[in-house]
Amino acid sequence: MVEIIVNADDFGISKGVNYAVFKGGMFGILNSASLMVNQKYTEDAVRISKAVPQLKIGLHLNFTNGYSTASAEKVPLLTDGNGKFVNGFIKLLLLTLLQPRKMKYQIWREVEAQILEMKKYQLSPVHVDGHRHIQMIPLFYKIVAKNCKKYKIPRIRLVNEDIFHTWKTQGVFAGIKNGGIIKYMVLKIMTLYLKQVTPVYFFSILFSCRITPECMRKIRIPKKWNAIEIMVHPGMPEVDKKDLYGISDKNILSSNRQRELEAVLDKNCLKDIVK
Repeated sequence: MVEIIVNADDFGISKGVNYAVFKGGMFGILNSASLMVNQKYTEDAVRISKAVPQLKIGLHLNFTNGYSTASAEKVPLLTDGNGKFVNGFIKLLLLTLLQPRKMKYQIWREVEAQILEMKKYQLSPVHVDGHRHIQMIPLFYKIVAKNCKKYKIPRIRLVNEDIFHTWKTQGVFAGIKNGGIIKYMVLKIMTLYLKQVTPVYFFSILFSCRITPECMRKIRIPKKWNAIEIMVHPGMPEVDKKDLYGISDKNILSSNRQRELEAVLDKNCLKDIVK
């Protein structure tokens, strides 16, 4: 029996994303979501998670959008004086290489603060992943792994997608036009460097934020795997356009989010995933 995890990232980032997760969980194939604990709509997401008990909830570690959970004076390399995050993926990677000792301490502070913040809502994460995939940065991964062991969190998302399998099922050179190939190569190098294994196959770096119903219907799990996680980013951009002040990431206004919601509402789209 193959385990199929359809996971919505960015849970808590906006009203539109939260509504989409609710809809996908209640009426579609969504059975997992990754919660951002330091967003304006986090508490709204927590309420939804408890109203949709079939949703398993993971932690979506966030070091790039909004404000830190740890106090600003404890994470000065990560934030400005007001506690607002100031780095993207590349800068975080560089900081871990250039100032590893200071970053190790500050990453630990923020990772643990976000785990404890989630537990404050009586939620125990079933997995950890990261906004902008920051959990794949080697120093981040090491610290996340130690915290997962400490707090008994069973899984960290590993980006182990097989590009050749994706091209075989989705069409040759999928992910090139949308730039997914670049993200894939960076994360694949980090996966190889980490030398970690996971029982769960991961899909959708090449289609990140661009999964359509047609794409979902073409997904096939490679034969050697018994579990797959399909990462999706459903949303309702029309809802979020009415609340621009509360948005920390303009990507949620993309019409692709609506198409991803349509994909997870199609209950038959994964019927051929094992073939």
